[in-house]
Amino acid sequence: MAEVVKWPFGAATTALLTATGAQAVTIVNALTIVDGVSTQATGNRTLNLTIGAEITTGAMVVVKCKTAAVETLTFGTGCTAPVSTGVAGKTKVISLVYDGTTFKQMGAEVQLD
Repeated sequence: MAEVVKWPFGAATTALLTATGAQAVTIVNALTIVDGVSTQATGNRTLNLTIGAEITTGAMVVVKCKTAAVETLTFGTGCTAPVSTGVAGKTKVISLVYDGTTFKQMGAEVQLD
């Protein structure tokens, strides 16, 4: 079986979100980028994380979201953060860190544009 080199020595994992609904992402790397920009939200989304057994305290998830209007991103299973409400055509970034139990928001969300 081939060994996968993970971040910080290998690449981060990227997960793409769909435009609306429940979003299931499995975390298997120390850094995961959740891309909610390539497919802009057209309805409310809920992010549910499944945390792999190999994930250790300090692992990070960076969530990037873009919305068509005021769609929301709710953090569900595996993560703890306030609901993020979009601004039409704007990109927001939310960083989460693993505390050994769940991924928790590290600070205030940032609007990039």
